[in-house]
Amino acid sequence: MALVFLSQGKALANEVPGGTTTINGDNVVLEAPVKAGQSEANETQAPKEELGQNDSVSLRSRMAVAPATQAQTQAVYRMYNANSGEHFYTKNSYERDSLKNIGWNYEGVGWQAPESGSPVYRLYNPNSGEHFYTLSAYERDDLRKHGWNYESISFNSAANTGIPVYRVYNPNSGWHHYTLISYERDSLVKAGWRNEGVAWYAANNGQTNNDNYRLLGVRNYDQYALGAPSGCEGAALLQALQYKGKITNWGLVQFLNTIPKSTDGSPNSGFVGSPFVEASNVYSAIYPGPLSNWAKKYDTNVQNISGTSVDGLINEVKNGNPVVVWVTINFQPVRWGAWPFGSAVNNNQAVTLDGFNKSSNQVHVSDSISGSYWLNRATFETIYNARKYAVAVR
Repeated sequence: MALVFLSQGKALANEVPGGTTTINGDNVVLEAPVKAGQSEANETQAPKEELGQNDSVSLRSRMAVAPATQAQTQAVYRMYNANSGEHFYTKNSYERDSLKNIGWNYEGVGWQAPESGSPVYRLYNPNSGEHFYTLSAYERDDLRKHGWNYESISFNSAANTGIPVYRVYNPNSGWHHYTLISYERDSLVKAGWRNEGVAWYAANNGQTNNDNYRLLGVRNYDQYALGAPSGCEGAALLQALQYKGKITNWGLVQFLNTIPKSTDGSPNSGFVGSPFVEASNVYSAIYPGPLSNWAKKYDTNVQNISGTSVDGLINEVKNGNPVVVWVTINFQPVRWGAWPFGSAVNNNQAVTLDGFNKSSNQVHVSDSISGSYWLNRATFETIYNARKYAVAVR
């Protein structure tokens, strides 16, 4: 694998503000060494996009007239609240769009439900905020007796010859999650969730084809809300580690307190400065080498894959491996600065790559500045290719 080599350690003689240097074969102009931070994050916007349709879903939507012997289906949309961690499921596109408008992330079609079949009831807990789904009328009525609000029939279940949708329970939060992806179920069980069995049956898959579409749905931390304005690399790594079931009871602050520190002012040897402090004259960052060594204390399968193409990154995600990637704040154009240790990206940011949709040419990231979102692959690729820094959490 060909790694991308930037100047490391002592700066080259021509690496001064206003000068130029060659990086990856391109001549770039060097700015003064001023580290961007929250002000730039506030003044710019991430290039968020709506999720495009998967080919298999588009095909079903084009089947306006189906044979009478073929069961009709409805898409069940999957939404995610990055603040609470709740997933929400609905066949109602108005409900889907309303939640998107107030900040929920649309994760695509979870599965196809039959237009007729056994009803799946939706209840709401006004105390915890959880929505609960059940095929059991007894369970529905029992929860109502305990103060839950019955909201509606959410969708229908196919016969037990359909595709099983699993229910898993988080004993820490008290919430449930529903998925027809056995890998997702097993990953959550490894992370401490309890498998409660088959909740109901889907008529068909949603956007779950690993060759064309996959969304891991890693957690999202907010570095500013948690008092870590320079903690993007640690947040991106923790999101990936916890998806793999590692240190799931840790918070971001606790994790960042274990970050290895640089002894020479270079992010090639460790974190420069403090992740809890933002200073424009300090290159507060850590690069893939020391970050992967840090990560291996918690997961020995972590690998520094810097130099990998975007296709290679997508292949990691396809195999269930989130990837920490170095990009820029809100994917703004790369701005190089002349720092004492060498050329470096002034508007540096790290995110977790955790999804792709080949049909719409999109990738999905969990970004500790701007949340979880889809963006155009070409936009991602342009920014990522400036350095090709990446660490896979396997």
